Amino acid sequence: MKTENQLDICVLRGGNSSEREVSLRSGNNVYEAIASGDNNYNPIDGEFSEPDEVLDLITGVDLVFNCLHGGIGENGAVQTLLETLKIPYTGTGPYGSALAMDKIRSKQAFERADIKVPRYLQIVEPAEEFDPTVISENFDYPLMLKPVHEGSSRGIRVVDTEEDLMDSLIEVQGRYGDIFVEEYIRGKEITAGVLKYEGELIALPVVELNVKHDRFFSYEAKYEHDETEFIVPARLNKEITERVKDMALRAHRAHTCSGYSRVDFRVDRSGEAFALEVNTLPGMTNKSDLPFAANYAGIDFEELVEAMIKASLEEKVKNSAPRDGACRKNNYLM
Repeated sequence: MKTENQLDICVLRGGNSSEREVSLRSGNNVYEAIASGDNNYNPIDGEFSEPDEVLDLITGVDLVFNCLHGGIGENGAVQTLLETLKIPYTGTGPYGSALAMDKIRSKQAFERADIKVPRYLQIVEPAEEFDPTVISENFDYPLMLKPVHEGSSRGIRVVDTEEDLMDSLIEVQGRYGDIFVEEYIRGKEITAGVLKYEGELIALPVVELNVKHDRFFSYEAKYEHDETEFIVPARLNKEITERVKDMALRAHRAHTCSGYSRVDFRVDRSGEAFALEVNTLPGMTNKSDLPFAANYAGIDFEELVEAMIKASLEEKVKNSAPRDGACRKNNYLM
């Protein structure tokens, strides 16, 4: 039973994006952590299917713990609603969320922060009208074909030939819309989490993702098979590891992230690191990278959730209009 001073925290999860199932898993873990933790929080299940259900779920709560992946939960739409209603929430704001979800704009943000990315080219023509010689004149096969606005590796293909490219263009563009091709970096797949912990923004231990069968960290490798070995610390020398951590922190700031994020990289055989994307709402499932890295750093799952909540209250409550809930939050943080 809720006590008078508890904060109502709506764990927003589900939605109608292609990453719904992952969101449900993340949200369930976070809900259980809040419910079982020794804290002053009252968790509220915020599962929904359609966008018009969100307003009823969040009305009157003290904080929204955003466990949505993809779609309106990660592209800035839900964040804009919460800002308008002056409800504090976990994760990055509207601008940074939209920026990170747009892979082309995100690459430009990386480049402005002096962070290397693989060479890329956006394909704006309909697939049926595209001239594949443009690719063969500028890229070597294999290469990556990716949607501009998806997460969790949805829609990504490795293409080895011009024929593969054309077939994949038709499929991926037809299903996901805007697409681009990207240089395939041979080497290690790694990821670096960033977390505001005890008032300080830190880079968590770098995780290497050793995918046993696929050629990249695909959706299936992430969530559907036990085919990925998580290696922490990553098998990189100290200099490269520290460089990756620094790049992750700079990427977090360049994308105006808040509280936490995860930055994915490829490190080639010479030790050069290339940023792939920023995840503003990293997964919180049993197979997710950020909780895995935090645990290695001595931060268990409940403590990680607590750190995310505290960071959000500290950063968001000062921008909220004074109201009963906001006053309770400020008292709690004192």
